[in-house]
Amino acid sequence: MNSINTPAINAEKKQLNPKTFVVWLFIVASTMLFLAFSSAYWVHRQDGIGNNAWVMIKLPWHFWLSSAFIILSSFTMEAAYRNAKKDDVFKVPAYISFTILLAGAFSLLQILGFQQLMNMGYFFSNKMPGEISVSFIYVIAGVHLLHILGGIILLLVTLSKAVNLKIHRKELVFINICKTYWHFLGILWIFLFLFLYFAN
Repeated sequence: MNSINTPAINAEKKQLNPKTFVVWLFIVASTMLFLAFSSAYWVHRQDGIGNNAWVMIKLPWHFWLSSAFIILSSFTMEAAYRNAKKDDVFKVPAYISFTILLAGAFSLLQILGFQQLMNMGYFFSNKMPGEISVSFIYVIAGVHLLHILGGIILLLVTLSKAVNLKIHRKELVFINICKTYWHFLGILWIFLFLFLYFAN
């Protein structure tokens, strides 16, 4: 009887892993935060258009290219996780390193996108009321970039564990947390990017 119930008990313990729970809690909180940003953007947009005080901004091409990089990074992160599950521990660090490089490229392109907005004469704080649309772009993309930087730190810790062979078939909790968070950041950015593109 005990042998029958043991797998179920072990599965339940895995589901209730405190670290995983904290990550999901953070994901839910972040989702609510960006939904609040999006809602505020939409409300201001409707009011601004109604009062002829809303500036339409063409998003810099850097944001388009960065979207491709973050999509690719999800594939490399998934590859790292799958190789860990297969116990191919020597491939895991390579794929995590690729993910970090793609994350760095994403971050650089985002910063260049902000620079392009400034070159166009649009800053976080603007004189014209209608240019609050640009302020929203800075806030939404900027806060997401902060999440990305946190994700890069998590990736670096995961890489350190992988190099020291602390990630393998029997120890997947940490890389699973990293994978979950990184996929969330990728999906979140695609949603935000499409929202800003079509809202504009």
